[in-house]
Amino acid sequence: MKRFSFIITALFIFTMSMANNIDVIYEGAKNISDWETLEISSIKFHNLKVGDTIYVYTSKVDSTSLGAFQDHEWKTIPGVINGQPITGDYEFVVRDENALNELKQFGLKIRGYHYIINKVVIKHQDQIIKTILIISSSIIFLLILITIGILAYKNKQLRKVNLQLYARNMDVLAAVDEEKRLKARYEGEIAAFKEMIQNGVSGSPVRQKYQNSTLADDDKFLLQDRIMKLFEGTDEIFAEDFNMNKLATLVNSNYKNVSQVINEQMGKNFNALLNEYRIQEACRRFNDIANYGNYTIEAIGNSVGYNSRSTFITQFKSITGLTPSEFQKMAKEIR
Repeated sequence: MKRFSFIITALFIFTMSMANNIDVIYEGAKNISDWETLEISSIKFHNLKVGDTIYVYTSKVDSTSLGAFQDHEWKTIPGVINGQPITGDYEFVVRDENALNELKQFGLKIRGYHYIINKVVIKHQDQIIKTILIISSSIIFLLILITIGILAYKNKQLRKVNLQLYARNMDVLAAVDEEKRLKARYEGEIAAFKEMIQNGVSGSPVRQKYQNSTLADDDKFLLQDRIMKLFEGTDEIFAEDFNMNKLATLVNSNYKNVSQVINEQMGKNFNALLNEYRIQEACRRFNDIANYGNYTIEAIGNSVGYNSRSTFITQFKSITGLTPSEFQKMAKEIR
C-alpha cells in the first residue's frame, strides 16, 4: 500500500507540474496610473502561435480604477473594459496571423488608470491540449491502478480463505481416515460384540414388541453398521445409478428400515449421506495428483457418481465451501 500511495503522489505532482508549465513574460507589481503604459518587448513572444492565450493578472488601487488595452480585443474575467470599473484578470486569445505578427513585431502595450499589473503569462494551445491529455490519462491510469490494487487485495483475501477451507477439509478427511483405521483395528472386538448382542437379546421383549412395526435398538445398530461398512469399504456408492433400493438390497434389508436407520441414527437423509461420502472421495482424488492429476473436474465428478457437472459443483461447494476448481488448484499448489 505504501508503494501504491507513492506512485499516486508522484503521478499527481508530475501532472500538476505539466499543468503549470507556462511562459511568464512579466512578473512584478507595475502600478499604472493616469493611463500610463506597461510595454512588453516583442522578444517575449518569439514562441507565440495562433490559438495561444495571454493572461494578464491585475489588482485595483481603488474603486474608481479603469482599464483599457491597445490594439487588440481583450475579454474581461469578470467585468467590462472601457469606462467601467474592472475587477479580476484578463485573457487574450491570439486569433489570427495578423495579431500574431503584430505581437511578434511590436510587442504588447497595456495602459490603464489606477491599476497594478502583477503578472502576464502565455499558455500555449498545444500545451493546454497536452495538459488535458496528461490529466485525462493520469486519471485513467489512477483508476486502473486503484482497480488493480482492489482486485489484488480481494484475491489475496480470497486465497487466504480458500487455504483455510482447504486445510479444514483436509482435517476432516484425516479424521475420517483415522476413524476407518481404528475401526479396522478393532474389527474383531466389534464382531464379537455384535455376536453377543445377537445371541443375548434377540429374544428380548423389546425386540418382540417392535418386530412387526419398528426396528429394535439392537437391529438398528446392526443395520447401521452394515450400511456404514458398505459406504466405507466398497465402491458401490460411486455408481451413477446407486440409490436407496440398491442399498437396501446390498445390506439385506428393505427401503423403509434403511431410511429409518439413516434418519434416526445418522441424523440425515440418504441423499445427504451419499453426497457427503462422494464429495469426500472426490477430495481424496483431487489430492491424489499421481493418479488423478490429469483428470478434469467432470472426470472426477463422474468417477464418484455424478453425471452432471452443475450438480457436482453445487454439492462440492455446499459441503467443502470451495468449488472443485478452487480445491483442485489448492491441491496442486500445496503438493
